[in-house]
Amino acid sequence: MESTSEKAFADLWERALELRPSIVDREGRLYEVVFPGIRNTGPGPDFTGAVLIRDGRRFGGDVELHLDPSGWRGHGHHTDGAYNGVVLQVVMRMGARNSAHPSPPTARAVFPSTEPDTRPPCSRLETDAIRQLGIERFVAKSAGFRLELEAGVNAEQLMYRAVMECLGYTRNRTPFLELSKSVPVSQFDTLRSEPASSAQFAVLSALAVSGGLTEETDRAESVQMRRVARTLGIRRSVIPASSWSRFRVRPNGRPLNRMRGMALLLGSRIGMGLSRSMESVVSQSGTTGLLDEIRQNNFIGRGLTLTIIANAILPSLHAAEMPHDGNSALSAFMNLPTPPPDSVTRGVSKSFGIERSPRSAVEHFGLHALARSASWPAPAEISPAPAVSAAAAPR
Repeated sequence: MESTSEKAFADLWERALELRPSIVDREGRLYEVVFPGIRNTGPGPDFTGAVLIRDGRRFGGDVELHLDPSGWRGHGHHTDGAYNGVVLQVVMRMGARNSAHPSPPTARAVFPSTEPDTRPPCSRLETDAIRQLGIERFVAKSAGFRLELEAGVNAEQLMYRAVMECLGYTRNRTPFLELSKSVPVSQFDTLRSEPASSAQFAVLSALAVSGGLTEETDRAESVQMRRVARTLGIRRSVIPASSWSRFRVRPNGRPLNRMRGMALLLGSRIGMGLSRSMESVVSQSGTTGLLDEIRQNNFIGRGLTLTIIANAILPSLHAAEMPHDGNSALSAFMNLPTPPPDSVTRGVSKSFGIERSPRSAVEHFGLHALARSASWPAPAEISPAPAVSAAAAPR
């Protein structure tokens, strides 16, 4: 079966574990896919962190897909350092070799069928083992937060920053983290006596102005945002608008809308504090209460809500030993539904013969922990694509 577009080709490659393509390079060597990698929705290689077997040797690295080998030079990858980690170029049609321009090893993939793989799994991991890995990852994340608290980071700032990082997801994580430092939660202390709606707009104004995104609003709202931000001491952007990725980002996931979600989450809790407020919810109603508390936010969907709770709220509460019995945050995590499946959980499940998707956040964390464990192949054990020198890199 041959694809007619690189997007369709990428869709097939993402399902390589079930479709079992025949992958052969120019020398007739066969490749086996252990893990197709994590699909990259931004600039850079199409799949990162793939795991392959060739000549009985397991190796890892990035994979780039093209309809034919000319795409490597045609797309300018030969002068782009972001592609130095590519260990295999996978093509649908094998064209002539161009020795004048170095490229990574190239192999042709033939997908014989779109039917699911019915082979019995080669190995299995017990559910209890996956759950234990998930608990260990949660505790490790909590321990990292605990070190920051002991170094003097305020608990409110810690949770605020962790939530902001989750809002950035993959593509905008760095600018959201920078924003959480440039506009710390303490900057909103003067809003404690304000009505919730006023505080929410003030938080949004501070984030949008500092993030350089007021131009994405209508003129009236932009003027109002700048006026309100000045009352908080913010007069200009600290993060260029060009820092934000909008590539393949759904409307609700656009940076400004994520900021609106943060404003709704934080603005009504400034008086008590975000961390203290979440502590109170966990104490009174556990996981159900947390889900209900955040689910009301029109700019934070259920999947992102679960991600925020699992990766930010509960680990930071556990780190701060709130509630004081020290077990409520972990107990809530143990009862948390699973975040949406992603390429890591799908790929690791297939690779290790796990027949079902995670049923809880604990199992979801466990599969992520497994992908980062010592049993997972290290980066490329064979020669990657030729490195791009500083002189050759595009300017």
